[in-house]
Amino acid sequence: MFDYVKGILSEKTPAAAVIEAAGVGYEIVIPLSTFEALGQPGAQAKLFTHHYVREDAEKLYGFSTKAEREMFRQLIAISNIGPKTALSILSGVSPHDLVSCVNKGDATRLRKVPGVGDKTAQRLIVELKGKLGIASVDAPPASRHGAGWGSGSAERGQAFDAMISLGYGDKQVQAALSRVESVIEEGAPVEEWIKKALQVI
Repeated sequence: MFDYVKGILSEKTPAAAVIEAAGVGYEIVIPLSTFEALGQPGAQAKLFTHHYVREDAEKLYGFSTKAEREMFRQLIAISNIGPKTALSILSGVSPHDLVSCVNKGDATRLRKVPGVGDKTAQRLIVELKGKLGIASVDAPPASRHGAGWGSGSAERGQAFDAMISLGYGDKQVQAALSRVESVIEEGAPVEEWIKKALQVI
C-alpha cells in the first residue's frame, strides 16, 4: 500500500518514529538500526514501509533501506515469526551479522535475541539460507548523532525502555545497563548504550 514515507521527522524513540508528510503524522514502528540512521527531530527523513494488517491491528513498519525491509518481510514469512520478533531480530543483530549467521549456519548469536530459542534459531537458518546474500545488504548506516545528548541518565532511561520493548526483563536490563555504565563514554548516545548492553546481557 505504501512504498515509503518521506517528510519531516517530528518525533523518534528507539521503537518508533513520527514523520509528518503533507500535514499527516505517520507513526511508524522501527528497529534499532533505523533509529540510528534517522537524524534529529526537524530533519528530513525517508523510511521504506511495510503495511501490516490483521484483524485487531494495523501498523506501519519502517526501515532506512529497502534491503532491511526485505529482510523483515523474509522473517515474517517464516511460521511463528511475527512482526515483533522480526523487529527484535533486526534490532539485536545487524543485517550483515544476520546474513553471516544464516550463511554459516551459526545459531549462537540468534539465540541471544528475545523470543528466539534454539528451535526458532535453527528454523531461521533453514528457512533463510540461500535467500539472503551479502551483496543485497546495505552497509550498516553510520550514526548521525553527535555529542550533546546530556549527562547520560536520559540516554540510559531510553535504552532501558527500548530493551524492555524488545522483550528483555526488567532485572536483566538493569543488570546489563549497570555493567555498561562503568565503561561507556560520557555523552554517548542512546544507541551506544543499547549496543553495549546487548553485548553483555
